[in-house]
Amino acid sequence: MTISLNNKITQLPSPPLTPYDVHDKFYNNEEGELTQDDILRKEFLRMMEEGIDINGEIIPCSYFIEKLHSIGNSIMNKKTEDAVPLRVYEYGNNTYEEFWVHPMFLTLQSFQFFKLFNEIDESNEQGDIEINVPSLNSFVYVLHYLYTGDSTEIVDMAEADETLYKEIMEIFECLEINLKIY
Repeated sequence: MTISLNNKITQLPSPPLTPYDVHDKFYNNEEGELTQDDILRKEFLRMMEEGIDINGEIIPCSYFIEKLHSIGNSIMNKKTEDAVPLRVYEYGNNTYEEFWVHPMFLTLQSFQFFKLFNEIDESNEQGDIEINVPSLNSFVYVLHYLYTGDSTEIVDMAEADETLYKEIMEIFECLEINLKIY
């Protein structure tokens, strides 16, 4: 029995979808229109591909994120002029931690943060910004990654504490963060 190339290809499993793999896959609501989430996701993906307009100049996102990472350690969780308070809750738990965050760091690397800050800007909401995550103890590692781009702690964590590593990965998935391990 011979198996043709076409048969072999159709037997291969599909890779999992990430927010960066769904460029043209948007779902319509019952009326056949794009949902608000879909519109925002499309805007986020376009920004990631085309870059950011800064004073009339288009800067590639990867370059801009790299520059942010170079200063991240010095401003992470510090109340600076452009920092806002973020209250982070664990799912199903009323305990929380507060962090000072800089929307630019978060919105460029996470669709969920992009969506959150976009909604706040559009509604001119004031007050506490709140999110829920699978694990409050692991969030600080995710925040460190978003500010520095340094994944070595996460890789080391995978070897040292599998449970904590899984919690970190759940937060990455929940917030739709693209983790690049070098």
